[in-house]
Order: sequence, then C-alpha cells, then structure tokens
Amino acid sequence: MIVTYGKPINYTASFSHISTTWEECVGACYQSLSCVVAHTPESPINCKLFDVSKVFEVEKLESSSGLLVAFKAINSGNTCPIGDNPPTFGNSKNQGTASNQIANYTYDIDYSVGDTWQLSYTAIPVCPSGWTQFTRPSTNWCIQVIGGPDVTYTQSEALTNCENLGSTLTGLETIDERDFVANTGIALLGQDYPEYAGFWVSGTRKPECYTDGWEGYSYCTGTSLQQFDFTDGYLTNYAGYTWDWQQPDRNLNGTWANCIQIWIRNQAKFPQYNYTLFANGNADDAVCDVVDYQNYHLRGFACGKIPEVPMGAI
Repeated sequence: MIVTYGKPINYTASFSHISTTWEECVGACYQSLSCVVAHTPESPINCKLFDVSKVFEVEKLESSSGLLVAFKAINSGNTCPIGDNPPTFGNSKNQGTASNQIANYTYDIDYSVGDTWQLSYTAIPVCPSGWTQFTRPSTNWCIQVIGGPDVTYTQSEALTNCENLGSTLTGLETIDERDFVANTGIALLGQDYPEYAGFWVSGTRKPECYTDGWEGYSYCTGTSLQQFDFTDGYLTNYAGYTWDWQQPDRNLNGTWANCIQIWIRNQAKFPQYNYTLFANGNADDAVCDVVDYQNYHLRGFACGKIPEVPMGAI
C-alpha cells in the first residue's frame, strides 16, 4: 500500500470499515482481494474502502487537508519506491491487481496534469465453468471434453457441437493437453466401459493429400501434420499429436480416413495392451463420417477456445 494525501472524487460505491487507526484502515484494504483504495480524514478516523472497478479518480491534496488516501499497488522491488506524486512517483505509471465476484482485474494508476490520479481497469479473460485452462505460446486456451458411453458423433457433428459452444475442435498443443483429453475421456466413458473408444480432435486432411497425385506432395506422406488443416488456429507446436504405431494409414482400409481422432484406452481395465506403441491419447486418422466399427465407436470430442472476459466485468 502506498500512502499519501488525497480523496476519491470519481467513484460509484464505497463502504465503511470500523477502524480506530489509519493503519487498521490501510490493513483492511490490503487484506481484501477486492479493495484498491482506502481513505479517511486524519481525525476523526472514518475509514472508507473502495473496490476494484468502483473508483476511477483520486484528487491529489496537500498534507494540510488532513485527508489520507492509500493505493494498493504492485512493487516488484525489494525496497519502497521514492519520489514525487506517490503512488505514481512522477509521471510514471503504477499497476495493481484485484478481484471481485465477477472477475479478476489488472489496473493502472496514472497521474494527470490536473492533480489527480486516474485508475483504469482491465478484466482478465478466464475459462468459463466446465472448461480447463492451458497455457500456449500464443494465448491461454480453454478445453472442454464432451462424450459418453451411449453416444456417438461424426466429425462434422462434433465440430457443430463445439461451434454451438462458441468454440471449435481443439488441437493438441502439448502432451499435457493430450493427456487431459484422453484421461477425461476415460472418466466420461466410465470404468465399466467394455472397449476402447475414439474422440475427435482438430485435424482434417487437405484435399491435395487424398486426391489423385497426392504422393507427389512430400508433406502428404509419412506422419507430417502438414497434411492436415486445423480449425484450432492457436496451435504452435502440435506436440500433443502422437501417432499410434503405423499411423496415419490414409486409405489402407479402402476408404480415406481424413479426420483425426485420439484413442481412449483405459490401461487399468486393459493392462495387457502394448501402451508403448498404442498409448492412451495417441492419434489416428479416421473416416470422418463413420462412428461405429467392429471393435470401437467414436464416443466424444474435445472443444477449445480462448478465455473470455466474464459477463458483467468492465
């Protein structure tokens, strides 16, 4: 907390805190996750606390005013800063973080030539309830896995379901993402599910990689992921795509398998399987509009989207 003289002049709400000293008032703001500014006259103490996104401007005053104000701000150093116009210490900017029931926020404290400090807020995007957040080089990313033991989905049905949730089929940026989707798939199918299953993820083979002459394109051969287009536009490393042994096999079975599924394999239920070659979460190319095979079914899919600013946050 940075203490100086001043008073809030542009705010929408404040609340009183029972304090007998200024130190108690400042401490109450410091301990509160939502408080960003504390204020009181020097005498008698009348502590007012101002929460994030509720106070926008504080007037700078001299010590003769007897009006104290304290700003919650981040100090990255090991010592208290010094200089004029605390908490901005000259014309520099200071920052802080706070949260309320709606969102987490960062905020800037700027000094104005009109002898006021301006506070501006930015709500931090988060993954909605039911989604799990992962960190990617280009953005944070939210994933939700959907499926069950008694449902099936074609790849286009899976994509439509994701789009209805404001998302798309997720890619697999990392092994952590792959393992999350695969292990969640096991949980959705249940421990008594009697077989393996497939879940759709992002990846559709490019037309030139399955039409006549595809062998002439080097990226259409082998295990290269360049042979696929991805609706997940935030992929960078693709490290979560680990192919099953001898996959992808394209049209080896007579029909082109142009979409990517991952295998859901419960090692606790099937310990005899060779999980070195056929790991839970490994990728395979599958026929896009077929859901039922002799030994398994396409039981689910994984959606992904970037985090969102919570509704009601400024």
